[in-house]
Amino acid sequence: MAPKIVFFLGRPGSGKGTQIKFFAEKTDFEVINTGDLLRERAEKDDFIGKKIKETLLNGRLIPTPLVFLLWMPVLLGFREKGVKGVIFDGNPRKLYEGCMLEELFEMFGWDEVMVLYLEISEDEVHKRLEKRGRDDDNKKEIEERLKWFREDVEPVVKYYFEKGMLLKINGEQSVEKVRKEIEEKTKSFLK
Repeated sequence: MAPKIVFFLGRPGSGKGTQIKFFAEKTDFEVINTGDLLRERAEKDDFIGKKIKETLLNGRLIPTPLVFLLWMPVLLGFREKGVKGVIFDGNPRKLYEGCMLEELFEMFGWDEVMVLYLEISEDEVHKRLEKRGRDDDNKKEIEERLKWFREDVEPVVKYYFEKGMLLKINGEQSVEKVRKEIEEKTKSFLK
């Protein structure tokens, strides 16, 4: 049976990581965390590893074909294993990436795809990230990340919304209420 695919999207600080953890435990779905894959690959002392490390250190986005290079063995492994579902943590980040994934899923025969969008305002992003207090959580960095989100990810959100595949979740509630809303809204998809 083909796995169900879930894209988790949301602005920085929307609580994706926390909710993905709950969702993965509840559903027994596999998680693709692109950041982890990139950091792991950056450890290799070859051309690709060095390029990824340099790009990450400069806070730039990794080119989509490179991301696919990392995803492919993982997705093929999931296909071989016959997993129940796959969660993409924060991807697709560009429309182009989403279209490439659609082509790939079509080839695999994976046609059940849902997008969960944890919606929080830009003000809430500032509040949450500034409170977190990490080095990259200063006003300038946060603005950069929001600008990137507006330019690259919002068209993706709009695209899936127009296709009727996107479920909006109020990410400004308590962690528990967000979890409950996700459970409620994904019931029919998970059947």
